[in-house]
Amino acid sequence: MGAYLDLLLGKAYLSMPGEHYNRYRQDLADSAQERVLHYELSLMEDRPWEYLRDRVYPFFARYLKYKSLDPESPEGVVVAVFRGSTCYLIKAKDFIDVFKEMEGLNPTAYHFRVLRWLNP
Repeated sequence: MGAYLDLLLGKAYLSMPGEHYNRYRQDLADSAQERVLHYELSLMEDRPWEYLRDRVYPFFARYLKYKSLDPESPEGVVVAVFRGSTCYLIKAKDFIDVFKEMEGLNPTAYHFRVLRWLNP
């Protein structure tokens, strides 16, 4: 289990105490620099990789599709991963790259996986 967590959290471009996350979001909204969609994920409990693979990533792809974003390369999306008392911000592309790396998928194989998630 530790391998995927190290890989996932290592992709974070910013981390902060979890209690600062809402303030960060408000400051971002107030600055109106650009519109960023945040997808929040709690990993407070120890979850095996299979939980992310079979539940989190398929739901994430459907969520992106619902928001009219490309589930294979979403732009302007940040995944906020809460682990312990820390919030890790990861670009959606990097979040997806973790899946591809953990599953040993090239872009074509990932494309077909996304199609299965979107058409269960």
